[in-house]
Amino acid sequence: MSKPDMEQLEAGVSTLIEVCRRLKDENDKLTLQMEGLIQKGESLANEKEFTKDKLERLSDLEMKNKNNENTKKQIREKVANLLEKLENFDLT
Repeated sequence: MSKPDMEQLEAGVSTLIEVCRRLKDENDKLTLQMEGLIQKGESLANEKEFTKDKLERLSDLEMKNKNNENTKKQIREKVANLLEKLENFDLT
């Protein structure tokens, strides 16, 4: 092989080595980015579950509050009826 052919071959190999190095660096960066996105996805899934649990608890509290309001209304009506009966009750 002549010297110019050998130099051309060496230049081609050097170029390929550089391209491989850049591709490896890019692959490493993409791997890190992918790991970060996976962690973010897991974090969002956990946050979604936490939010879902809070919404269920809020719904339960709203239901209990509504039941308490109904109970208070019934008690008020009973007290009003008792007071009315006491007013009409003749002690003499």
